[in-house]
Amino acid sequence: MKRVLTFALGCLALCCLASAQSLPEPILQSGQMPKYPPIALAARIEGEVQVAFVLNEKGEVDSVEVKSGHPMLKEATADIVKSWKFKLPNLFRTEWKYDTTFRYHLSGKELQSNESAKLTIIVDSFHRIDVMSDSYKPTMQVSY
Repeated sequence: MKRVLTFALGCLALCCLASAQSLPEPILQSGQMPKYPPIALAARIEGEVQVAFVLNEKGEVDSVEVKSGHPMLKEATADIVKSWKFKLPNLFRTEWKYDTTFRYHLSGKELQSNESAKLTIIVDSFHRIDVMSDSYKPTMQVSY
């Protein structure tokens, strides 16, 4: 019984130690500023876009896969991620795989056509980016 208990405690300690030693995160050094895609803003499209990307040994984005999201948001999100450049930790790896989520939403403030929209970007880390914009009041065009 004592051996079983010792073995179980040893396994538990190893599991805790393994999960505590996660790899260091790369540091996002540069990239294109996120923006709300104009066509999605005009159509009042909101939503999340989930993206997987792979970094090469230089910290450049080698490939981008858009996993989910509204079609009007996908291309702009992929273009932003493709522009990212990272500083990588000194580890012997040739490929780094990561996920990120962009959340596009409207602020609720409606503007007249002569006002400028405010864009707010919140970046907790490169794993989660919020893009929020004011929107314009819809105008109704009547033709006779």
